Amino acid sequence: MHFDLPGVVHRPENPPHVFVANSFQDREFARKLVSALRRDRVSPYTEVGEMTSGDSLLRRLSSSTRPVDCVVPVISIASVTHNWIERELAELMRREIKRRRVRAYPARVDNCTLPPSLRGHFVADFYGLGWNAAYDGIKAAIQGKPGAEAVTFRQPAVRPAPRPAPPPPEEAAPTRAGTKEVYLSYDHENDGYYRDVLVTWSKMPGFAQFWVDDEPPSIAVDSVQAEPVKLALAKRIAAASGLLCVVGAKSHESGWTEWEIKKADEFGKRIIAVRINRDFSFPELLSDVGATCALSFTFEGIRRAIDEAYGEGALD
Repeated sequence: MHFDLPGVVHRPENPPHVFVANSFQDREFARKLVSALRRDRVSPYTEVGEMTSGDSLLRRLSSSTRPVDCVVPVISIASVTHNWIERELAELMRREIKRRRVRAYPARVDNCTLPPSLRGHFVADFYGLGWNAAYDGIKAAIQGKPGAEAVTFRQPAVRPAPRPAPPPPEEAAPTRAGTKEVYLSYDHENDGYYRDVLVTWSKMPGFAQFWVDDEPPSIAVDSVQAEPVKLALAKRIAAASGLLCVVGAKSHESGWTEWEIKKADEFGKRIIAVRINRDFSFPELLSDVGATCALSFTFEGIRRAIDEAYGEGALD
């Protein structure tokens, strides 16, 4: 006879060995994922495996002292062209390692193009779906819950054409012919240097023209006193044809940044995002509104992202 004792946690008899394979650039994401899986008691046998472009995933799994049950390849711009993803991942999904089937649950973490071998397969799209939805999906798949291995990759949203913008306020500077008028959203307190860099670049041929608020709101975004400020900023956002969000270390904590993104999306504006550093948290709202993401904080990277958002080019 079996009795369930209160306060006793029953663990699975054979918890899976989970191997998270990632490039050096994606190590912070991999560590966060492993920490979450251990915290949620998915398996105590969950580890990070850093891979270089020339490493062999099949050899790594074959030489593991403990047979691997699940592999989570971290798919990103930094790793998608590596041999262990471009060639070996497809082979892994149709063969056995040490006489056992190894389940593969790729995790997409930025706006990279997925390898053709993953079409129709389970992909946890952390970039498109956000952390919570993608993590719940990959956790359920590793735990083997029924129906959990359905495709979870979200196709990029087709954004509607921007609504006609109302006339800009009288105090707005006249626009230059052939330029793109972009509202610049950034953390005034911490990222002023990057604002200055973008303003400097905007004076160069072929780059967007920015509207910058040099007087940051000194009140909370949800306060009653914020309404006049919101009204003024809404006019500026409506007069622009797009919004560029500079993602800094604390952008995900900014209520004003979130409000500006939502307002731009409400107006049907093109939305572009660029991270100052790849390790900085990417606000989930930017993924939800289908923002075009610059690959790096460089003149060329941001210019190309803006051109893509305006339908004038594509990122490699």
